[in-house]
Amino acid sequence: MTATKHSFYKVEIDTKDAVQPIIYFRKCRKCTTAKGMDRQHDRIVMETIDAWRQFSEQIQRYTISRVPADVVVRGEIRNA
Repeated sequence: MTATKHSFYKVEIDTKDAVQPIIYFRKCRKCTTAKGMDRQHDRIVMETIDAWRQFSEQIQRYTISRVPADVVVRGEIRNA
């Protein structure tokens, strides 16, 4: 088993008109403490909201979750 150096976050953005949500992944350096992981998650949430602020009237919901490294392989989704 190899130690991973990064955490991966799955960002899903549900819009009012779309049938499928917008899905993309973020990669960040892995934190060593639970408090650090909470701060990192909060930072990813705030950065996502800021990045999509110009489309805020069309967005219905943001879903941001941490996913295991084996879900994301070279930018492809395996079992998300």
